[in-house]
Amino acid sequence: MKRQRYVGAATSVYLNYAVVGAATIFISQYRQVLAQAWHASEAAISIVMAMVGLGRIITILFAGSISDRIGRKHTLLISLACDIVFLLGAAFANNVWLAGIAAMFFGATNSFGDTAGYPALADAFPDKTATMNSFVKAAMQVMQMLFPFWVKLIKDPKITASVLVVILLLDIVLTLKVAYAPQTQDETSSDQAEVEATGQTGNQPKLAVDGVMIITLGFTLCFTFYIFSLYAPYYGQYVLNESAANANQLVSWYSIASLISVFVTSALVTKVKRLYLILTYAAISACGLLLMVLNPSAISGEIGAVLVGFFAAGGVWQVGLSVLTSYFPQGHGKITSYYSFAPAVVYFVAPLVAAFVLKANSASTLMVFWITTIIAIISVVLTGVLIMRGRKFNIAE
Repeated sequence: MKRQRYVGAATSVYLNYAVVGAATIFISQYRQVLAQAWHASEAAISIVMAMVGLGRIITILFAGSISDRIGRKHTLLISLACDIVFLLGAAFANNVWLAGIAAMFFGATNSFGDTAGYPALADAFPDKTATMNSFVKAAMQVMQMLFPFWVKLIKDPKITASVLVVILLLDIVLTLKVAYAPQTQDETSSDQAEVEATGQTGNQPKLAVDGVMIITLGFTLCFTFYIFSLYAPYYGQYVLNESAANANQLVSWYSIASLISVFVTSALVTKVKRLYLILTYAAISACGLLLMVLNPSAISGEIGAVLVGFFAAGGVWQVGLSVLTSYFPQGHGKITSYYSFAPAVVYFVAPLVAAFVLKANSASTLMVFWITTIIAIISVVLTGVLIMRGRKFNIAE
């Protein structure tokens, strides 16, 4: 009965993430139309996308504390409002500076959304947190799967932004009406929590070592799928010489595979040790990227999109978050903000790196994908080290 009470709260969280899924690729899908409206080059488009990361970096470290203080519901409302500012700002901007400011609001959307949404699900469904977190990815990937087809039909980003804003307004109404679960309270004293967080007791993970590695893993896992979702259309257009409309379809292959993976991963996460699951997924996604850069072709592009979608974007980042919160269970909002700081850096650094590398040609696009491949391999190494260290911890996997 308690779970049924919070179905509405879960729905409001998932609806928010569905729009976030579309908003994440909004600029890359409408890149040519927006470039003309903003009077921007390809490099300038990447810099605007990097501003998403800057907005997230600015807000993420205090978003978790705000979530713990004012509650998940009010924090989610902040996220929804920021998303509206982003979509309208990006769609109606007439220069790259206004677009960049709007993009920073989408960074805030991610910060407040993550520190409200994930803890809200953990508060409402404490025994199903990993599974419920995986469904966040499902909501995002359904939209990312459908969005390229929408863009193919609706050429005007202003119409698309307006439709998404209407959905966000409906979600605001829903969020105001539904009940959210009481926030999980820390049952330990602050001194004891500090000891646990720093790993000063025997056979306990250390925040300064294991926590930092998991947060770094959050960076590398996010880098892999985020860069792919943004620049797969560039791969199709400049490496495979496809039209812009057809190149966008690589994101659909990626999203279909990711959506399937969400349900497979949500089942596996309860049966397989989570770090072993992350290791397997990271290794296979690295192989998919290697195939794309070593043997560029339409077939390898589609296979790579499916492998990266399934094994990098299907909820493995959320599995990493569940590992971190099981290692350090106190202060869900704050610990989520630490982990979410990694993608905040990704959202800023990754497009910025691409802006310096990317030109309208095959060689520079492949260089972006080589960088992504190396990052995916680092995920494998980090997870291997965490597995070796984790054998001495008395924590249920």
